[in-house]
Amino acid sequence: MKSAIKIIFIFSLMIMVGCQSEKQILLENKEEPLKQKPEPKKSNLTKELRLTYHAVWVAKENFELLKSGSIFGTGNSYEIRLETDGKIQWIRLSSTDRENQSQFPYFYKDEVQNPDVSYFVWGNKKCSVLVFSLPEGKRYARWEGIHNGFLLVFETTTLSEISAKELAKELHLLVQQSLELY
Repeated sequence: MKSAIKIIFIFSLMIMVGCQSEKQILLENKEEPLKQKPEPKKSNLTKELRLTYHAVWVAKENFELLKSGSIFGTGNSYEIRLETDGKIQWIRLSSTDRENQSQFPYFYKDEVQNPDVSYFVWGNKKCSVLVFSLPEGKRYARWEGIHNGFLLVFETTTLSEISAKELAKELHLLVQQSLELY
């Protein structure tokens, strides 16, 4: 019996020593690539953002995620910076359910100014794009559409280099190219 205990003890020591040497080899192998690889410039680049169960933002080009959060616990909100040379460089993507649409937290609200409104065909539905003039030569554009009971909102601000109608069309095309619906 004593010899069996000694054999088990010696065998377990050998296993522990073997495991420790493997861990040390693995740690040494992990440290080497970390030293050799420089850290990427932007660690929060991504390709997809889920707005609802049925709507996903799938950009054709990289974008940087600046901010993300929840709206009323039923929707999502993301702020992204696009890596394109187009007029639109920044977008806030948001969604919420039907119950919270009336109190939606828009990036910009103006109860006095009449926006320039454009309507577009979006699949078998319609969507609207509102464009407001902002101080300092900027414009604010808001794309809104409803899909499966969820309000989808895409907001951006740009310089007033292009007309309100052109900005509305450009925002609609960007949303149409990047939004996948299920």
